[in-house]
Amino acid sequence: MKISNYNQLLAVSTLLSGIIIFGTLWGQYQKVEDISRAHFKSQLLVQTIEHLSTMSQVWLTTQDLLFSGKQTYLAKGINAQSDQLMQTLLTISIKDKNNISVNLIEQLVSIIKNNKAIIDSFSHLSMLNNQAWQTTIAESDTLTTDYVSTLEKLLSQALQKNTFLYKDLLIANSNLKIITWITISLYLVLIFFIVTWFSKYIVKPIENITAVAQQSNNKVQGLEFRQANAPAEIIALSSAIQSFTQRITIEKQKAEQERLNVIKVNKQINTIMNTIPCSLLLLNEQGIIQECTPEASKLFSKHKDEIINENIAVFLPALATLDGEFDTETALKSMEESLLAPSFDNPYIEFSGRKIAIKESVSYLLTISDINERKHSQKALSALNQQLLNAEKLASIGQLAAGIAHEINNPVGYIRSNLDILADYIGPIISYVTLVNTEEQKDSAKTFYHEENLDYILNDIEPLITSSLTGTLRISKIIKDLGSYAHAGNKEPEPIFIDKLIEQSLTLVANELKYKVDIVKCLDANVSVIGFPQKLLQVFINMLVNASHAIKSNGRISIRSFIDQDEINISFEDNGSGISQTDLKSIFDPFFTTKPVGKGTGLGLHIVRTIIDEHNGRIDVSSVIDKGSKFTIYLPIHRYT
Repeated sequence: MKISNYNQLLAVSTLLSGIIIFGTLWGQYQKVEDISRAHFKSQLLVQTIEHLSTMSQVWLTTQDLLFSGKQTYLAKGINAQSDQLMQTLLTISIKDKNNISVNLIEQLVSIIKNNKAIIDSFSHLSMLNNQAWQTTIAESDTLTTDYVSTLEKLLSQALQKNTFLYKDLLIANSNLKIITWITISLYLVLIFFIVTWFSKYIVKPIENITAVAQQSNNKVQGLEFRQANAPAEIIALSSAIQSFTQRITIEKQKAEQERLNVIKVNKQINTIMNTIPCSLLLLNEQGIIQECTPEASKLFSKHKDEIINENIAVFLPALATLDGEFDTETALKSMEESLLAPSFDNPYIEFSGRKIAIKESVSYLLTISDINERKHSQKALSALNQQLLNAEKLASIGQLAAGIAHEINNPVGYIRSNLDILADYIGPIISYVTLVNTEEQKDSAKTFYHEENLDYILNDIEPLITSSLTGTLRISKIIKDLGSYAHAGNKEPEPIFIDKLIEQSLTLVANELKYKVDIVKCLDANVSVIGFPQKLLQVFINMLVNASHAIKSNGRISIRSFIDQDEINISFEDNGSGISQTDLKSIFDPFFTTKPVGKGTGLGLHIVRTIIDEHNGRIDVSSVIDKGSKFTIYLPIHRYT
């Protein structure tokens, strides 16, 4: 039987046992969920009935006030309370499908309706007719007594049902725990059986072969690797090893000859290292320098004797781990930039390493190149590129400033108008409050309330304040987004949500777009990328402004973002004048522009591509004259680990 057959058998048995365990636990879990939902509904029902009881107490208290003081004006309020009670009872009947509860609810509704009729008749009785008053009160007392008794029965039934469901829930949860532990125990027993079986028929034969192979060399001739009770592949492997041992002697002789050849080659390497015109270092496994070339002595400004037997970390700290050991993994990197120790005036170097075998031991050959001149050139180029980015950003801010001022001016205008209206409102309100606080001026206050139309004023104050707050939030958002764009930003990249950044760019160029462009958005990239938010914001603003300039009167800009495998796809498509195929080849070149003289620097799209390249992305463009252009940006997704 082959190992693959064993594996299939193990996989099927594990899968079936997992399905059985999952089905058992899932069924019990569903039972617990059903009981839990029923218990939750029962709790809600109890709370509703308790609320009904509270409302009923208010209702009965109001009736007592009506009966005791013959205050017939309370009849209307009692009727309104009766309607609320019947509406609450209707809600309870919808929540509870128990036939007994439905009957009790119908009794309560009937009592409320009868009592409501008594209250209506009570409000029309003459205050002098004491006999009729007393009769009506007695009838109402009888009904309310039945109402209170019936309501207590309803609450008692709801509490009893809630208690019963709570006990069922506790039992179901306990059963779920017991079943879970039982199934886990059975599964562990099954795993133990599988591991034992696997060890006996697969691992043990391999251990036998390994044990035989580790016997001393003087027993090589009589070794027996063959295994009989094992999978077919292991039996074949043991036979092959048995045949292989018979050729050990011949191969050993060949290996000895190879060792002599290696020694010869190592001598040749030493000769080459002494004459090669570059910095080479030979290190042992501990990172101790064994040999170095004259160029290395020149780079380190030390004599060869001062370099030999020193740890490489003394000159190149990057090759030491945190605990001071030789970092072999870093040493084997190819063309890795690093720094020499701080004591060197020219610290920038580039190194690459290889592992080699010399005198039957592992060594490391390290090549070091001086890249200080290249670093100085890169710094100068980086500074120039940053100046171009800042210049383009300042140009964008200048172009957007007038539009942003207009965007802020609108909400400021209606906030000021709202404040003027509120100033007019405050005078009548103060006068009315003064009149109300004077007992002798109650009638005058009512007349003043209607003359000054205070009802309209009071209703209009809240919309005015809401409108003003909306305006201030709009101003705050515009200023915040502009500040975020103008800010220099962090020097270290950070997680960025692309959709949020696109929304910020639309806020900043709103005045540039809203009079002639319709924006169609489909933003569905709810993941982050690692980068610099201010730079990517500059990219999106450039895309929107260029698309706006390409539209002569009225047009459309479609913005779309979505996830495509490990990338975010962001597209800006307009139906403007388009770009000719000849110009498409040069639009990303610095200082190339299709705009009239004085209207563009020619750096916008060049900086866009520079920023996209910095974020390990790419940008594509397609365009048709008089039909529009489409720029598509691809950025890698940041995966958290």
